[in-house]
Amino acid sequence: MIRSLFSKVARRVRRLLFPRQFMTPAQAAVVEVVKRPGFVIVQLGAYIGDTNNDPIFKVVSGAGAKGMGSTVMLVEPVKEYFDRLRNNYRSLPGVIFENVAVSDRSGTSKIFRLSVNPEDHGYPEWLSQLSSLKESRMTELWERYEAKPEYQEFYLKHRVEEPVTCVTFDELMKKHRLERVDLLQIDVEGFEYEILKTIDFTRYPIRFLNYERVLLGEDQPKCLELMAAAGFETIDHGQDTFCYRPEDRAAIGLKKGPA
Repeated sequence: MIRSLFSKVARRVRRLLFPRQFMTPAQAAVVEVVKRPGFVIVQLGAYIGDTNNDPIFKVVSGAGAKGMGSTVMLVEPVKEYFDRLRNNYRSLPGVIFENVAVSDRSGTSKIFRLSVNPEDHGYPEWLSQLSSLKESRMTELWERYEAKPEYQEFYLKHRVEEPVTCVTFDELMKKHRLERVDLLQIDVEGFEYEILKTIDFTRYPIRFLNYERVLLGEDQPKCLELMAAAGFETIDHGQDTFCYRPEDRAAIGLKKGPA
């Protein structure tokens, strides 16, 4: 009965928000995951949640998916965005919020972020999403992968560095007594490999994993090696790489093998 109810809700949300032909693999995975009670979703770099490029917010909040032993954990290191994230998820009880940065080591580090609202200055909102533990995100990485030097100039003019508490993925899982993850979403502006290489996929089985790859450069082949060693097939979409188990291919609408 409960499983049937979750499936019906998930199908309705998918039809309303993400018609099949427009869904990314990550969105399809979220819809698949929330069909069953007891699911676990972890998002690293959640920003404010309610954005056009967030694969989780609309499905999870639209399905009223928290409950029946399910876990949604959202991690955002920038306090200003963290507060907005909590507010945007206020109608979904029991969500776990962590105002930390996930890194390859615990302790205190620096995060580099934009100190003003770019829209107040005539620039696009997405510039606020570029906070990173990597100082090079808006210098070398920007020049390698982005366009519009005027955006870079504006960002660097208003960039600040702030202290941030860092924890490892293992510490985060232990703190909340999680033993598996159905969907792990990682968007940390060039720091993805540093996190992925610390994850023990045997200790913490992960069903689906989606990470931003566009800034990784020579680290992307290393990420793909890690994913293959962990038993994932992968497919690139947009700026991300989506990782899935072969047995889940049909469940998320993928008809062919790995890309």
